[in-house]
Amino acid sequence: MAAASPSAYLSEIFASFQGEGSRAGQRHLFVRFAGCNIRCTWCDTPDSLVKVASCRVDYPAGDSEVIVNPVPLDRLAAVIARCIEEDPSIAMIAVTGGEPMVQGVFLAAWLASAPPARPCLLETNAMLTTSLSAVLAGIAVVSADVKLPSNSGEPELWDRHRAFLEACRGTEIYVKLPVDAQTDPAEVTRAAELVAQAAPGAVLFIQPVSDPDTNEWRIDSKRLGELAALASVQVRDTRVLPQIHKLVGVR
Repeated sequence: MAAASPSAYLSEIFASFQGEGSRAGQRHLFVRFAGCNIRCTWCDTPDSLVKVASCRVDYPAGDSEVIVNPVPLDRLAAVIARCIEEDPSIAMIAVTGGEPMVQGVFLAAWLASAPPARPCLLETNAMLTTSLSAVLAGIAVVSADVKLPSNSGEPELWDRHRAFLEACRGTEIYVKLPVDAQTDPAEVTRAAELVAQAAPGAVLFIQPVSDPDTNEWRIDSKRLGELAALASVQVRDTRVLPQIHKLVGVR
């Protein structure tokens, strides 16, 4: 009897413009995994925090369908192939969540056995290293968040972030640092030091947290500039970049 295809819990699949980090503005196919190991207070995709019963697929040409979870690897591969065929302008596959590395074993199997016809970008909270080396074999770019205790509602995660970033050496990586009015400046300095040490050469993006209902920043421009200046002492290439997709009103 043939072995069953590996499967994963997904939340949604859709094409849009990347709104964050070094690939902002590129057309990406977002493959959002369901389930996350943490609960940031400012999470902008709360529906993806837990495993859900089904995954919604919005195809670039206009059709939509709902797929029952867990989604088999071969079905995911077929959906992605159709999306790329319908929208050849898709530049990358954004593997996002939730937290994709919660399902790292599936990720590694998918990227090894049915790699998409576009390079993949892994969007992650940069904490989970189990299966990471196998996953990175199929990843072109890592987009890593560093979570600050003063604004995320999570405990200190410095050691876990360090281990993750160090494990990504050899893969292109950039780091996002979400900040708001409650952000402790000392934590920004510590995070920047961590990036400089564990991911030398990585660009550090200071990302203002925005209100999920109004999209207004939860930090004023003066404070934002001060935090960016602190970070730039440690990481020369520090940039302020809000979530562009929210500013232009796309998904």
